[in-house]
Amino acid sequence: MKECGQENLIKKIEDQENQEKKQAICEQVVALSKVTPTGMTNYCTRGRSLLKASKEGANPFDKYKPEVPTGVFLNLDNSKELDEYEAAGLKELSKTGFVLIAGGLGERLGYSGIKIDLPVTTITKDYCYLKYYAQYALACRDRVRKEEGLGEDFYVPFCIMVSGDTQAKTVALLEANDYFGLGKDRVDIIK
Repeated sequence: MKECGQENLIKKIEDQENQEKKQAICEQVVALSKVTPTGMTNYCTRGRSLLKASKEGANPFDKYKPEVPTGVFLNLDNSKELDEYEAAGLKELSKTGFVLIAGGLGERLGYSGIKIDLPVTTITKDYCYLKYYAQYALACRDRVRKEEGLGEDFYVPFCIMVSGDTQAKTVALLEANDYFGLGKDRVDIIK
């Protein structure tokens, strides 16, 4: 923590009289460092660099022009309208497939692995983006099975687009996690 410039946090921990709370805080810091790609020191360094660039007016999005997308504005207070759109969406859900564009490495983010293996959250260990996407697809499958009375043979197609850099690591991640419940024969990997 000292390397991260977190002397104020160190002092708070040292001043904590309750030993159980002190131990809990220390365990949280260690756990957070373990699940943060490249560790807390690099995380803090990147954060400070981004804040400095922002303070100096650097904008990585200067070349882009924001536009308001067209679509439907759903009033969350209008449950009838929400129900109508949900019903329309559910009719199409059985025809839905998922395509995950996963051709990049996380080097720009300070991570040496594939982006879909990055943690969604630093609170839960081993909860990567690919697991998150797989759980969403499985929830859609289960909803369709329930709503339309479809059997166990119904599945939601799941395709992952990879690059030469990410193919082996993607397959290894899937195999190490039993394809996150999707089924090996129901996941298509294309390069």
